[in-house]
Amino acid sequence: MLDLIVRNGTVVTPAGVERVDIAVADGIVVGLHQSGRGDSPEAARTVDAAGLLVVPGGIDPHVHTNSVLPTAAESGIKCFGPDRVSEGAVHGGTTTLIDFAHWKPGEELWQSFERKGKEWSGSSYTDYALHGTFAQPEIPFEVLDQVPEVVAAGHGSFKVWMTNTTPTRPKQKTDVGHIWALMEKTAEAGAMLCVHGEDDDIVMYAYKRLQREQRTAVPYMPDAHNALSEQLSFQRVITLARHVGAPIYLMHVSAAEGIEAIREARGREQPVYGEVLPHYAYYTAEDYKRENGVIYHTYPSLKTAADRDAMWHSLAAGTLSTLATDGVCTDLDVKTRGQTILDATGGHAGVEVRMAVAYTEAVVRRGLPLNRFVDFTSANAAKIMGLYPHKGAIAIGSDADFAVLETGLKWRITAADLHEADYTPWEGYEAAARNRVTVLRGQILVEDGALRSPSPGGRLLRQSLSSDVASRPAC
Repeated sequence: MLDLIVRNGTVVTPAGVERVDIAVADGIVVGLHQSGRGDSPEAARTVDAAGLLVVPGGIDPHVHTNSVLPTAAESGIKCFGPDRVSEGAVHGGTTTLIDFAHWKPGEELWQSFERKGKEWSGSSYTDYALHGTFAQPEIPFEVLDQVPEVVAAGHGSFKVWMTNTTPTRPKQKTDVGHIWALMEKTAEAGAMLCVHGEDDDIVMYAYKRLQREQRTAVPYMPDAHNALSEQLSFQRVITLARHVGAPIYLMHVSAAEGIEAIREARGREQPVYGEVLPHYAYYTAEDYKRENGVIYHTYPSLKTAADRDAMWHSLAAGTLSTLATDGVCTDLDVKTRGQTILDATGGHAGVEVRMAVAYTEAVVRRGLPLNRFVDFTSANAAKIMGLYPHKGAIAIGSDADFAVLETGLKWRITAADLHEADYTPWEGYEAAARNRVTVLRGQILVEDGALRSPSPGGRLLRQSLSSDVASRPAC
């Protein structure tokens, strides 16, 4: 007998949208059977998804947990850990998260993954992976030489910053020469390099000018983190990647200029992938002027309505590949502790509502097909981060990770209904979808708004980047 069968749902598979029953055994999809047939197999547990939409469990490739907030470094205030963030994720239909393992000077590279992995082990309701992360101007040669070893052990992505972000927070920028060196190592080892792209010279000069002019309130954030900075940094790192022959993933694209740099690179068949965040595709710089406008902020800044609209056009066209959150989950008092461009807290709670907002904005309001919705909420992140087809697909042999969504409704989001924090920047947003059931490797974690899992059982995933994704713009 099967462990689980999900019957009668509208299911988005790699082959298209189908009415099939999903058969699960030992955490794996073992069959897809036409719904309504009398010979459909029996199972120990059945989920009736009649009238509901079944999609692969969401994958958020960009979250931060247990990290000291850079603008609160002196106080040691941290964002919430994997337990809190993953609970919100599974309530919203996301079943895989990717966090950051920060290398510290003096340690072996594998030790950074081990240290961060211990924070997640036994604490996460979702499965998870880790980006190796560097926040130093220089990466020692002996550490660079350790990249192939950790890639072979299953860690297939790394991250660097091209800016220190603000003049007041701890330094984190890696020099371009050392990004070049890391890029050579990741390309050779078959890994993905993730980049926070802002031009540090432009950003730091902008801060000096704004301080001189006494324009430091939060609404001036777009003047500090401007479109020119994104354009220059993207063009620079894309050129470097072209020289090396390396795949790169550009995080939190915020401006039309950044999109255009990605479009040009992909037109040359470079394996360049872009990520957008939901709030860049909905809010604009005008929202900084609202009461507590800082709740809408992460780095880089919100931009214009034209930049916002370009996000959806680019997701539809495939220029941008993923919808992540850059989640930095805190309560409201921490999120609003800084009220200027110098001390604003970046990131916000958003993992739980990501799938609902994406469905509403993409499918309902803009008419994008369901397969495209699955691409940028799950499948493409799995491909780019070396998790596909175990993750990101409802297919025979894939992990049985599903989000069962009720659609065609009007659900007004409020923090009281969520699980990440005591506030949400999406307060009052009217969503057209809501997650009803979350399944991870065949286990029902959430059903009708209730957490059914007795304890966190998420697993560390092994990443293995395909040569297709590494050699051309494959998704």
